[in-house]
Amino acid sequence: MRPYCPVNLQDARRIVEEFVAHYNTKRLHSAIGYIAPQDKLLGREKEIFSERDCKLSEARERRSAKRKIA
Repeated sequence: MRPYCPVNLQDARRIVEEFVAHYNTKRLHSAIGYIAPQDKLLGREKEIFSERDCKLSEARERRSAKRKIA
């Protein structure tokens, strides 16, 4: 049996509603910089990109420190 096979119209609407919510709020879209459409719409992309840059910088520093120890 398919995992999202609706048994009635109400169930089908629920499944579609959940898909749309996930697609717009959780799923990262490569065409808009790997952020969710809702984040783009709310203008959060600069904040998200800044957080990513900070995390990448910290990871580079940790790797560099590890290499110096080894």
